[in-house]
Amino acid sequence: MATEAKIFFQSLMDAQGRLGGLPLSLEELFEQAYQEGARIHNNSWGSATNSFYTINSMEVDEFVAKRRDMLVIISAGNEGRSDNARNVDRGYVDWLSIGSPASCKNSLTVGASRSSRTSGGLSRTNYGDAFLRFRDPPIGEELVSGNPECMAAFSSRGPCDDYRIKPDLIAPGTDIASVRSSLAPLRNYWGGYPGNSKYAFMGGTSMSAPIVAGCAALVRQYYLQERNHEPSAALLKATLINGTRWLTGWDAIADYGTAPNYHQGFGCIHMPYTIPNTAEPNMRLEFVDTLKNQGMHFNRTGQRFRFTFKTNGGKWLRICLAWTDPPARALQNNLNLFVEHLPSAQKWLGNQDRPISLNIPDPTNNVEVVRLQNPAPGEYMVQVQATNLLKKGQDFALVVAGDLDPSAPLVPIPG
Repeated sequence: MATEAKIFFQSLMDAQGRLGGLPLSLEELFEQAYQEGARIHNNSWGSATNSFYTINSMEVDEFVAKRRDMLVIISAGNEGRSDNARNVDRGYVDWLSIGSPASCKNSLTVGASRSSRTSGGLSRTNYGDAFLRFRDPPIGEELVSGNPECMAAFSSRGPCDDYRIKPDLIAPGTDIASVRSSLAPLRNYWGGYPGNSKYAFMGGTSMSAPIVAGCAALVRQYYLQERNHEPSAALLKATLINGTRWLTGWDAIADYGTAPNYHQGFGCIHMPYTIPNTAEPNMRLEFVDTLKNQGMHFNRTGQRFRFTFKTNGGKWLRICLAWTDPPARALQNNLNLFVEHLPSAQKWLGNQDRPISLNIPDPTNNVEVVRLQNPAPGEYMVQVQATNLLKKGQDFALVVAGDLDPSAPLVPIPG
């Protein structure tokens, strides 16, 4: 994904191939990489803890709150199942299977979609034959790969036990051509890669997370080189989520068809909508990243910051707010996103289409989005407000993308 990126490699495995190499505190793991210059940390590991917020989850939140310029990316887990479902119909993948530390707030948690691969590995096998927990139709009759609009059945689903949206986003995670150690037997993989024994087919959210890590490296490069800005973790997270595309496959929208939901989060990683590129010639991106600007930190409940911009209309407009929340189970500092089209006075709330919205500002998530298809042209106002603040000094990141008018970029409203 990012062919010139430098890699600092850490092994967690013990002699039995398990996670005995983990330190007592995850801060030790992350800090070692941070001191070596890493600012994106991929974690293709975790424990099956049924969406609970565990001590490992809090350790991730503590570290990111300390090192707010390091984006931690974590696999959601491979615990999705359709047998003995409690929250969905038989033959559909159940909720509440996010692993830990993926259930934390301040990481970017990544689930798995199906790749488009139609040969090799398990691509022509159905889920019922590949995994015992998917015997019942319709999921049991679906092919493991080949339909990139659908989810990988094994991908862990949200919400977290405090109703937060997880995963944050998804990426292809079935029949991925992955590197193979010369010492690793082929039985450890989904199948051999034709003509090159240094690769093999593999699957899982352990495959989808590093795809997103590579995309994050490209976004970080964009901010450093094109915008002369060193991004916070919250800005990278907001940018990647802002660019996702909404999958339309039946299992990706099962029981809830609008973004976000508990299967695909805010959608599938999609770089053409993430940063400016030739495939989207009219796309512009504006951002606010207040990590190093103490004058734009929240210090009291009710405080707000407002911004205006203009758009020419275009086929879409996307706005995403993200912040690094103080560590603890559930949201501590509740910020909310409000968007208004000034000529018409039409308004939108961040995450207004989330499950169990109650038609109120989102009190649960530290990521909020507004997405408009075929937006009306003209001036818009964006407001970020501290609805409830338990700890002072809260910074935030805000990203706006679409056919923006370059003569009226994103600017703060005084007062």
